[in-house]
Amino acid sequence: MKKLLFKEEQEFDKRWLWVLAIVTVSAAAIPFIRGVYFLSVGNAPDDNPTSTAGLIISGVTVFIMTVIFILLFRAKLKVKITADKLSVCFPPLIRKWRAIKPGEIKKYELRKYHPNREYGGRGIKRRLRKGSAWTVSGRIGLQLYMKNGKRFLIGTQKQQALEYAMQKLMEKEN
Repeated sequence: MKKLLFKEEQEFDKRWLWVLAIVTVSAAAIPFIRGVYFLSVGNAPDDNPTSTAGLIISGVTVFIMTVIFILLFRAKLKVKITADKLSVCFPPLIRKWRAIKPGEIKKYELRKYHPNREYGGRGIKRRLRKGSAWTVSGRIGLQLYMKNGKRFLIGTQKQQALEYAMQKLMEKEN
């Protein structure tokens, strides 16, 4: 195994995620639960007719929203740099490590970025002119300019350690 120069794992801020999950899943679950109750007692009120199709749609909506929030709660940005490559993954959305060899990198910089303005938010984002970004929190990222013309931004909370590891990784290429 190659010498590990850098390792970082980041997770989304769970506080706002809990609030968002509770509000949105509740908004979808309450009509579903009411519909099941009225259907089970056999008397749906006249102002709120309960249909089987409506219940199915509500149930599927609750299920899909729950799965999305479970994925968000489990999502982590993982970055590691060894003596021969930089690797990133974003489980459970992207489980396979994406390896980037120093020979693929034209140049790099650590820079301040604006996630909403530049990429439309956090997570795994692609923009035509900006390239791809994998971010979770903060405003500092490792911007990679690839030899194939693509750009890739990786968010970090450990700016100095990442910068040191990238210098070590890239000096072997020069």
